Amino acid sequence: MRNAVNGFMLAFQFFTILPINKEIAFNQRTVPWMIGMLPAVGLTIGVTIAGLTEAAEYVFSLSPIMKAFFVWLLLIIWSGGLHLDGWTDVSDAYFSYSLPEKRREILKDPHIGAFGVLSLVVLLAAKGVLLADLFGQFDHSMIWLIWITIGSRTMMALLLIAAPLAKNEGIAFYIRQSLRRNHLMIPLLIGVGALAIPAIVSERVDWTLLTVVVVSSLLFGVFVWRFAVKQFGGINGDLLGAGLEGGETWSLLMVWSYLSIVTG
Repeated sequence: MRNAVNGFMLAFQFFTILPINKEIAFNQRTVPWMIGMLPAVGLTIGVTIAGLTEAAEYVFSLSPIMKAFFVWLLLIIWSGGLHLDGWTDVSDAYFSYSLPEKRREILKDPHIGAFGVLSLVVLLAAKGVLLADLFGQFDHSMIWLIWITIGSRTMMALLLIAAPLAKNEGIAFYIRQSLRRNHLMIPLLIGVGALAIPAIVSERVDWTLLTVVVVSSLLFGVFVWRFAVKQFGGINGDLLGAGLEGGETWSLLMVWSYLSIVTG
């Protein structure tokens, strides 16, 4: 139990801006729980953003555009832009149209190129437009947002445990040293539990919508796996961050598509 609690705190130290000023052992007992607790981190992020947004809407009577901006901004703040950095690095490397070895070298470059800037603008604009349309068109609870933040981080945990590594160095390689394939059960079980909690406490649950989020997250995870292996020789920290950002945007698009069909 102690390892699980320490892993939970490590997950917030590594993947969010939440200040946890405690020295926690980083070893083969805590790391599997750190990665396994990523769905719980997603649950916390989703619930916090949904709660703060609803509170702001109650106090300030937010318009759909302002509500979307509020959620858009909080998603960035929670991770401190960590995953967006991965998105820009991967974009610069991919659009160099180089061999995998050269692309991995570009990922190490601390500077951002034109393709990185352009792809970042497209990603953030896509998220903002989708959120604005979701809040503007559909009278639906924000449970879909909670499911998306859980699904994207569950996908990232599964990839970090199982997908081939691009190179035997870097943070992903360092973490992988403490992981085994049987550790896949930790994020899977915690992910199922995290997805179930919002459904249990909600007055009305759209099970088809939950299925849409889960399937879209899994499919995007498969895409990231194949893309990373083909274009970079495997995954690393940047590709995982890019996958999370892309996965959230993809799931937003799938939720928007589903609600458009159902209400149309």
